[in-house]
Amino acid sequence: MPGKGSHPAYKPKREYRYTVKDIAELAGMTRNALNVAKVRGKIDPEDFKSVVSFLTRVIIERRLRGDIFASPRRAAKRGGRTESQVSRKRPKKAARRR
Repeated sequence: MPGKGSHPAYKPKREYRYTVKDIAELAGMTRNALNVAKVRGKIDPEDFKSVVSFLTRVIIERRLRGDIFASPRRAAKRGGRTESQVSRKRPKKAARRR
């Protein structure tokens, strides 16, 4: 127990970092789409308050559209090759449920 009038124990401040890629992934959009929103003034990635406000707005809009269980980590299509384009095999058909 520290004595009366002594200084509190030193606690280093924690620093958290995020990138434009992290914001785009949470918003479920590509980095290019996020850059368009940035140019239009909808988000300022350097201002944490702006980032939180933007992500909240995006999530609410997604819920109102009916994507209630849409995962925030599901990013938009990135235009990469599909499995069938890479292996040149036909993708397996999903089993039918009755």
